[in-house]
Amino acid sequence: MLLTILGTSAVAVVTLCLFVVWAFPWIKYDLQYLRTGLRLVRNIQRRTNKRDFAVDCLERQVRERPKQTFIIYQDNNYTYEFVDQKANQIARAALKLGLRAKDVAAIMMTNEPAFIWTYFGLQKIGVSVSLINYHLRHKSLAHSINSCKPKLLIVGQDDVLTEAVHTIRDDIKHIQVLAHGPTPARFNLDSLTEIAERESTDTVHYKYRADITATDIASFIFTSGTTGLPKPAIITHKRTILATAIFSTFNFNERDILYETLPLYHSAGLTIGVFSVIQTGAVMVLRTKYSAKNFWYDCRKHNVTVVHYIGEMCRYLVNRPKVPEEVRHNIRVAVGNGLRKGIWENFTTRFQIPRVVEFYSATESIIGFANIFNKVGMVGRSSPLTRLLAPAIFVQFDHVTETAKRDAQGRCVQIGKDSVGLLISPVNKQRTFEGYFDRPAENEKKLLYDVFKSGDVYFNSGDLFYVDNEYFVSFRDRTGDTYRWKGENVSTHEVATVLSAVDFVHDANVYGVTVPGCEGRAGMAAVRLKDNTSIDSKKLQQISAHCTEQLPAYARPKFLRLQREVNLTSTFKHQKVRLVNDGFDPSITDEPLYYFDKVSNQYRVLTRAVYADIVVGKITV
Repeated sequence: MLLTILGTSAVAVVTLCLFVVWAFPWIKYDLQYLRTGLRLVRNIQRRTNKRDFAVDCLERQVRERPKQTFIIYQDNNYTYEFVDQKANQIARAALKLGLRAKDVAAIMMTNEPAFIWTYFGLQKIGVSVSLINYHLRHKSLAHSINSCKPKLLIVGQDDVLTEAVHTIRDDIKHIQVLAHGPTPARFNLDSLTEIAERESTDTVHYKYRADITATDIASFIFTSGTTGLPKPAIITHKRTILATAIFSTFNFNERDILYETLPLYHSAGLTIGVFSVIQTGAVMVLRTKYSAKNFWYDCRKHNVTVVHYIGEMCRYLVNRPKVPEEVRHNIRVAVGNGLRKGIWENFTTRFQIPRVVEFYSATESIIGFANIFNKVGMVGRSSPLTRLLAPAIFVQFDHVTETAKRDAQGRCVQIGKDSVGLLISPVNKQRTFEGYFDRPAENEKKLLYDVFKSGDVYFNSGDLFYVDNEYFVSFRDRTGDTYRWKGENVSTHEVATVLSAVDFVHDANVYGVTVPGCEGRAGMAAVRLKDNTSIDSKKLQQISAHCTEQLPAYARPKFLRLQREVNLTSTFKHQKVRLVNDGFDPSITDEPLYYFDKVSNQYRVLTRAVYADIVVGKITV
């Protein structure tokens, strides 16, 4: 009798399981996603409770594997012990310079080992580090340096960076400036390297950072501001722990060798890349900047097992001629974001990359995804079940008002499957939004109120996603006043402000346009000239020279459109929807179009023949 009951029960359970799988075929993905997610959450909670921050991971690796290589840079090997010793010297030098826990120091350096030991030297005494984009110049640079109120600015040994800082000294004269290595006498800068080398390499006492908690600020990382100038996102120590979860999804470990070319002033390069290496005791091959030409040579030479990418890097590789080395490698995982479906399939097949872990994360965001299923074109998944662990909600978006669409009751409307929607996520005591430092107005712009009921608050990612029939999620587009190009966020307001400063320009409306075969959106400016002004090659050259002087290369407009009149909305904002839809196709508009010719370094007329060459990749932008 008992056996009969048990047998019947077993059949019932099996039948129920089969029914669930049949009715909800996507649930098998959810169970794997939740199992991985719960493991990561437990690890994050454990590290947070122990206050096991990045600098603590470094010191642990020194105790466990002091002589193991940590960084490979320009054929030089730097062990965990050596990097730690250098960091100890920086820490003591910083103490003598008057820095204390919770003070702020800014660093403006290229990808180099000194960046890493400088960062950790400051972290050893609890100093928050403001990471300055070394491409910035003039007003944007001065603004970024001043934003977080640093007591000290540390500049890399590149004279180009020192020159950039020298031109704005009057704007940052209240900040002490030091340089790594010797600098020309005309800059009148003391050398941090010389000061630090006089200090002991012994471990710095923990007491200097004993009061630092998980909610304290580890660093400030800059993102594009709708006001036109970069704004500093707050990166707490807890967020640095969260960032390493991405690499944990594919069991990144001490036997791995990471190839890192992404800039360390970005969250991807530092908090995701470097910190994951330190957490596990792995090795990192560091390059000053990405080189498609040297990519496979480096990967073979150093036996790289994991590469960290942005989608544009993969496109460059796919577009290069085939070489034998491209399939003779040990790469087991490519991890990153921004890899389009078409490039993805070519990239993995041609180069024999067994696994891609595409993820979505923004510096200031409280929600993210990771594609742990190697599913082409997707950044992760978000089903009713997985939202219990990671509450990612997608709502309808109004492209005209560029805001979340509301119903008659003033509430947002969730999308269903096989739809595109705006990603939002609830903000509460467990899921806090740290936002931007000293930017209350900017913080408010990232929040939505009374979304589904009175009093609720949601973080607005500003990004659109497609949710397919199995609840897999793919990135579609960025909304609002920024676009992404060459792995960088570009502020339309900043570019428009620069263009409007040209003496013969009446107004400029900047937006991003899609270029076939390219990741992100290329910058385009619809320009209205002042009355009784006509364009000629001299004026085009003037625009080019002004943009070159005032903007980093990735932010300079690739296309110009001369408008006869400025199109404004009823609230006197620039109308961009039609312009974005028109793109840079001369067959759609009769208004003059120009493209930036990288060969001649100036703007030239964009004809239908040129357009065709850009579309097929004969002309690159």
